[in-house]
Amino acid sequence: MLLMIELVGAVGLLLFGLRQVRNGMMRAFGSSLKRLAGRTEGRVVPTFLTGLLVAVLLQSSAATAMISATFAAQGAISAATAFITVLGADIGTAIAALIASQKITAVSPLLIAVGYFGGQSARIPRTIGLFKSTLGVGLVLLGLSLVGITALRISELEDFATILGIFAKQPLLVLILGAGISYLAHSSLAVILLTVGLANAGVLDLQASLFMVLGANIGSGVLPVVAHLQSSATARIPLIANLYVRLVGVTIASVLIILVWPVPQFGFSEKMLPLLLHVVLNIAVALVGIFGARIWVALATASVTADTEDTDDVHPIHLDPNAHETPSRALACAKREALRMADIAQTMVRNVGPILGSSDPGLPQKTSVMDDGLDRLFDAIKIYMARTMQQQLTEHESQQAQDLLTFIANMEHIGDIVDCDLLPITRKKTARQTDFSQEGFAEITEVYEVVCMNFDLAVNAFLTYDPELARQLYDTKMVVRQMEDVSIAAHIGRIGSGRSDSIESSDLHLDMLHGFKRINEHLITTAHLALNATS
Repeated sequence: MLLMIELVGAVGLLLFGLRQVRNGMMRAFGSSLKRLAGRTEGRVVPTFLTGLLVAVLLQSSAATAMISATFAAQGAISAATAFITVLGADIGTAIAALIASQKITAVSPLLIAVGYFGGQSARIPRTIGLFKSTLGVGLVLLGLSLVGITALRISELEDFATILGIFAKQPLLVLILGAGISYLAHSSLAVILLTVGLANAGVLDLQASLFMVLGANIGSGVLPVVAHLQSSATARIPLIANLYVRLVGVTIASVLIILVWPVPQFGFSEKMLPLLLHVVLNIAVALVGIFGARIWVALATASVTADTEDTDDVHPIHLDPNAHETPSRALACAKREALRMADIAQTMVRNVGPILGSSDPGLPQKTSVMDDGLDRLFDAIKIYMARTMQQQLTEHESQQAQDLLTFIANMEHIGDIVDCDLLPITRKKTARQTDFSQEGFAEITEVYEVVCMNFDLAVNAFLTYDPELARQLYDTKMVVRQMEDVSIAAHIGRIGSGRSDSIESSDLHLDMLHGFKRINEHLITTAHLALNATS
């Protein structure tokens, strides 16, 4: 029993290390990765490489898949682009597993020391993120070392050898076990590394190791699908397409292993074969997925029920009229409705990019109608909270109520900025048949992408009151202002040089930048709420 506790603890350390790497990389490069994903739309190779890069940085194909699905749901990328990004992410995780499995555990104390003490002294968010990632890598290597040591001790137990013998004769059972552990651990990479550790210690034989790896690949495909069961159809399509192609790949690989057993080793050691299978399988799945992307996306689309929500008729659905006498319950109801407001406001902001690109002539009207639903929810939540606040609230509940009212007011203001300011700018642009200069449009797009990214931070900060997220969001205040100042200076310079496209679009350019800055300022308010709550 003590050995099993030690093994679980080592796996926990491994998972915690992976999480540190992921969080650190998102803090250091989150905005850059999100802009990169949007700019690869429609291009197969850059899209694929983006997924690969993000997965290597985040140490998780499932996390990358869920991020890509979120981008697709928000209209930043298409379902096909998200699908190809996920395929790249799967190879990225395989490469990460190959690197992490090498015997470099001796450097783990140094990495932990550098990561911890460097993070304590750093002040810049990107630097803090890099040190946090360094700490995570050190913990991963230490976790791997502990897994190997503990697994070796477990392999010497007679009872465990008996159980292992039963598993070794049932490859399907091992595959299911690998899928289940991967799903529960929320990390196929952790399961791959655990499998390598157990195989190196002699706990798993070669065939069991290979089927454990195949199971981990299924688990990594199932996890994001389950996590997005309640999401929009657009978000689920790339994830389901990835699961389909992954199931086909694992099925074929399983049949081949059984038919040709014992498998040829091609000069590699048995300890390396599980990792090589993982890499080869993901490369094969990616090739099949890329060249048949339309087919896989079509199959996924056919199996997904289309969204039926009518955005023209948005009304509150979570405000329980019988919950006022229990303030904590009423606050929870109101918070759920506030998140609906945030979703609508975020969609409105997200739609501005495609509208500027004239990709959907009906999108401006759809976006404008969303503001009516936003106003209805705002009024309903205000009235609901006013009644709740007539009850005797604790100091904490009272502060929560005030914060919630501030949050929904900001969401309503953001909707008004889009409807009353940004959409009229796009209509003026269309009526005048004017285009921004190439440089000007790139500057506007860059500010737009940062604001869209900050929307995610703001909602997460509101949900968690995490001071780290709040500080990360607050740090972008000056970033957006500086981006606006740089763009205005460059725009004036183009006007001064006589650029006709800049002269014709001057007022539109400046008004668009100002609108995005105002939206960002409303988002920054959420950072103040979180920081005040934790001070």
